[in-house]
Amino acid sequence: MLALIAWRNIWRSRRRSTIMILAITLGLWGGLFAVGIFGGMYATMVDSAIDRNLTHLQLHVPGFREEQLITMSISRPLAIVDSISAIPGVKAVSARTVLEGMGSSPTSSQGVEIVGIDPAVEQHATAIGRHIVGGSYFQGDERNPAVIGTKLAERLNLKLHAKLVLSFQDPDGSIQYGAFRVAGIFNTESTSFDGTTVFVRGSDLRSLVGVPLIHEIAVRLVTNDSLESISRTIRARYPDLQVDTWKDLAPELKITESADISMAIIMGIILLALIFGIVNTMLMSVLDRVREFGVLMAVGMKRGRIFRMILLETLVLSLTGSAIGIMLGALSIAWTNRIGISLAWFSEGLSLYGMSSTVYPLVRLRMYGVLAVMVVIAACIAAIYPAVKAIRLRPASAIATFG
Repeated sequence: MLALIAWRNIWRSRRRSTIMILAITLGLWGGLFAVGIFGGMYATMVDSAIDRNLTHLQLHVPGFREEQLITMSISRPLAIVDSISAIPGVKAVSARTVLEGMGSSPTSSQGVEIVGIDPAVEQHATAIGRHIVGGSYFQGDERNPAVIGTKLAERLNLKLHAKLVLSFQDPDGSIQYGAFRVAGIFNTESTSFDGTTVFVRGSDLRSLVGVPLIHEIAVRLVTNDSLESISRTIRARYPDLQVDTWKDLAPELKITESADISMAIIMGIILLALIFGIVNTMLMSVLDRVREFGVLMAVGMKRGRIFRMILLETLVLSLTGSAIGIMLGALSIAWTNRIGISLAWFSEGLSLYGMSSTVYPLVRLRMYGVLAVMVVIAACIAAIYPAVKAIRLRPASAIATFG
């Protein structure tokens, strides 16, 4: 009964209630969409890093990530690859040779990371093959092919089929030189990665070094949800190896773990601003109905019932605007998540952080539940002052106010 009365009461001043509902709707719509953009940027950053080279898990000899010595290779790598590949939830396992060296062209040279791979396996572990903008990803019969990033190609002034000389230290301490041909050029979301990484066939590296060396085993999972369980399984199987997740390999990406908290704070600030508007609207409603409240109390209505009525009016007003705003926000996020939002104007700046220039807004389902709870709490807080103002009225004085 009180809910029906509350609904009728908020429409006694249609203009005021309509403006307030519209303000709540637009505030939550805009806030939710902004949160969706931030969420999409966080998710894109992680997905891009995993697709690019991190994968979900990597295995190394302890200390390799810090020292990266050529002699720190993994024993019996093929047996490890076969064992991990059999774990449910594992999509691909790539054994890599990772060397620090120099890349030289006729005009320039710079330090590079040389990654020896099996292209047939690596294309299922990473997405480099899908980022080729020139040439091909180890296709054809070209001798000693190399695939490099666009930034490195610019720095070394290299074109397709140009000669690239790679030099590195072998296990004996001698400097080895190898001549390669640029077979493909890739362009990812990260300029730093594109400017330092060279992919070659692992077999070509082995012919230069003389012995097979595997320094890194990269594991790609079907879904990130199984990351913790599979990492525990692999650590238990290979306690002598260092098993790192993408969170360990790229600590800067851990910001994504606090994304939900950041989003909740943003929505909390928006709701805090809306609280003042709701308080003002409900206070005006109370002041317009002073005589009415006086009459109700004079005929025996308890102050607690009046308090609940104003609380319900505030909730109805807030929830009406919130429901519309959240629905519009969800629809907008679903639509833009399907087509993407282009930030091409900022692509150069975004690439410094390894982010794509196309953002797909994303809000987790649990965020909608958190937002609904926050709206109810905000409405209850906004109702307190107007409701207290109403129940403190003296019936005789209130009736005489407009008598």
